[in-house]
Amino acid sequence: MFLGRKQELNRLNRLYQTKKFQLFILYGRRRVGKTALIREFCQDKPHIFFAAELGNDNANLKKFSAQVLAHYHESAYTDFSSWEKAVLFINERQGDAPLVLVLDEFPYLAESNRGILSGLQHLIDHELQSSRLFLILCGSYVSFMEEEVLGGKSPLFGRRTAQLQLKPFDYLDSAAFLPRFSPEEQCILYGVLGGIPQYLRGIDNQKNLESNLQDLFLTPMGFLYNEPLLLLREEIQQPGVYNAILAAIAGGASKANEIAGKTGEPVAKCLKYMQTLISLGIIKKETPWGEKESSRRTIYRLQDLLFRFWYRYIMGGSVLIESEAGHILWQKKIAPDISHYMGAVFEQICGEYLLRQNSLGSLPFLFTSLGRWWGANPRTKEQVEIDLVAADHNHYLVGECKWRHEKTGLKVLSALKEKALAAVGQGADCRYILFSQSGFTPELKAEADGDRLMLVDLGEIMKQV
Repeated sequence: MFLGRKQELNRLNRLYQTKKFQLFILYGRRRVGKTALIREFCQDKPHIFFAAELGNDNANLKKFSAQVLAHYHESAYTDFSSWEKAVLFINERQGDAPLVLVLDEFPYLAESNRGILSGLQHLIDHELQSSRLFLILCGSYVSFMEEEVLGGKSPLFGRRTAQLQLKPFDYLDSAAFLPRFSPEEQCILYGVLGGIPQYLRGIDNQKNLESNLQDLFLTPMGFLYNEPLLLLREEIQQPGVYNAILAAIAGGASKANEIAGKTGEPVAKCLKYMQTLISLGIIKKETPWGEKESSRRTIYRLQDLLFRFWYRYIMGGSVLIESEAGHILWQKKIAPDISHYMGAVFEQICGEYLLRQNSLGSLPFLFTSLGRWWGANPRTKEQVEIDLVAADHNHYLVGECKWRHEKTGLKVLSALKEKALAAVGQGADCRYILFSQSGFTPELKAEADGDRLMLVDLGEIMKQV
């Protein structure tokens, strides 16, 4: 059963209903559901879906030729001598009739035939504009799709009619894959798997959380046991260096010089590698809310939740897993620490909750920026952090996120107000929002007024809109 992506499907169908030529560029990291989205879109429409393979151009063209000729039940033709002639043949056969033509894993084609981009440009400019061809170029190499297909130096620059970088599901869409689990368990599974549909589909709703995670990670046959390493090998040429960088970040290094020191690589070289990891969505560069990207307080964090979980627990536990003692790893290391791990995940979930509420217009004001803040408290001289700051001009919504098995009380609110002064200063229009896994004390509830102070528990966070 196909879950989620309703907005994306609606947009694609609106494009299709224009009855005009379309060049749609779809890209995103592997396993994020690009192919599933396209197949769902195509299922009730005439289409040719071609999945390119890593190999030489002749082999892919031969395979494409066979697929095109089979689509038209044509046996009198031989293989096409070029991609341009194959697309021209399709265009001529279609006439005024619509057709969705999908070239999946397009970077494989472009890397083995550098002329295919300029060939498509020529066809679009001279032959296809008056057609009803819906051409979809799809790829997993994000940097390639952004630079070589969408970039200003690409032959196709300015020809695309729409584009989409498909992102992982957020926490709430992910929960739709996990109907048999409690809200707390749904959050934990999101914190382990992220919003990747293929991983979420690997969860057996008839088993408990522990059994699922052991089956996926804690056995040598587990689907996700080596998944991050496999993804790195698919995407980059020197996985060893990248692996060392990711291990350093997972181990607590957050600044460029700290990461370089742990890997033994020069800072400049590390920054280059980290930029690649950012483009793949594996890590993110973060500065305190309100500061420029060039801030000296810039840090790097693991963004991909699967990578974050794997490098924290699985990478160092391979000896136990390979000796079929993964259950010991769960009992001794993962289970006792999972609440601590979920602290940062819960911050991300709460940020996604705010984004959803903002899009619905359900907050006291419409914010235009959202982030974390850290710095010195000018009164106490201590380093402090604020989990969430949402702002628009001089309006601020400052938030604290508590994933712990006790109710959140007035002390947390008092500390948040103190930190807010350090972040936004005196005289600002400042509101507060507290998120809590376990709810709130009666004393704190008495302070809430729904406008200046908002209290959001796990039930509210996981409520389907």
